[in-house]
Amino acid sequence: MQILHLLSAYPDPIAGETRASLSLLELVPEFEHCVYSFKRAGWRPGIWATAFDDSVGRDHRAIAYGAPPKGLFMARHLDRLADWILDDIDRRGLKPGLIHAHKLSIDGLVAQRVAARLGVPVMVSLQGNSDCMIVGVKRDLRPRWRALWRDAAVLFPFAPWALTRLEAMLGPRTGPVTMLPCPTSCDAVIAPRTTPPLFRTAFNIIHHKNKNIERLARALSRAAVAAPDIRLEIIGGGDAAAFAQVARMIDRTAPGLARLVGAVPHDRVQALFNASCGFALVSQRESYGMVYAEALLAGAPCVFSRGRAIDGYLDEGGVVLAADPGDEAGIADALVRLVREQGGFKARLAQLQQNGGLAMLRREAIAAAYRASVREAAMTSRPQSPETPS
Repeated sequence: MQILHLLSAYPDPIAGETRASLSLLELVPEFEHCVYSFKRAGWRPGIWATAFDDSVGRDHRAIAYGAPPKGLFMARHLDRLADWILDDIDRRGLKPGLIHAHKLSIDGLVAQRVAARLGVPVMVSLQGNSDCMIVGVKRDLRPRWRALWRDAAVLFPFAPWALTRLEAMLGPRTGPVTMLPCPTSCDAVIAPRTTPPLFRTAFNIIHHKNKNIERLARALSRAAVAAPDIRLEIIGGGDAAAFAQVARMIDRTAPGLARLVGAVPHDRVQALFNASCGFALVSQRESYGMVYAEALLAGAPCVFSRGRAIDGYLDEGGVVLAADPGDEAGIADALVRLVREQGGFKARLAQLQQNGGLAMLRREAIAAAYRASVREAAMTSRPQSPETPS
């Protein structure tokens, strides 16, 4: 079956992006993947494209399209993009059986127009961070998103909280929904072990503001009052200026308690997590966060941002603790609790690993869930024409 993938965040020759969508497609090579990857290119109108090959297919399209920032005239420009894609599909003689929009808010509008013309079902991924923000702001486009929400053959939320938040804006979803975490290449299961009170976190250092590292450092200083031996290592490189900025902040905020270790090869990260008391990352915004899955599978309990990231997958207090990213005291309390109750948290985590309670975070289960949903989606009726806002 040929699946047409419409994505605004994909690693193509025009600009680098997260590998999350590419990693998903690599798990299911039995399908013929045809990718249209598009990125906004500033105010000047126009559409420019180049063909490219990658690990999941040949003759994809990387597209730069002109449009204003901040969602101005968003639907108009995305409809033009959709029409360009439709013309290209016609020129190439493509016959997709399904369309997968990898984001509701942007990709979904393009997919809606393309699907209505081709008469094929649409699958839609929900990326909580961007989708909730854009759908929340662009109220004039709610009728189109609501129609797509209703008619999509299947929805793929990255995490349960995204479904809940979007349902509040678009109404109940009555059709099929499949939770689909982002696959990671580091999903080995490693039994937890007792360690000193050393926490680790990991991210590209250029994103330190969103990753909320200054507030985590302040919370660490608070936690040290109750747990004097507590420490934090920050894994990640990517930008010299950001590295220096975070280092200066640590010197002011948590001297002797936290340290930067720079980038670490991805295949070594799980071993470091296994040698940690826990993993802590309380981002301001986080659609999912593969690093939480990597940590849990490696035997490290997690502190994460409430209402973001992996919220909804696991019961709080079992192997994870949630904290509001703006609440330094709450973050500190979670760190102290993981230090004091390390044995209990890790015993529960070991049991969860053994009974398959984390299997849904691993590549094999993610691939199986996607395959089953593709089969189900392929049997649905054709989509209706999109509702167009006035």
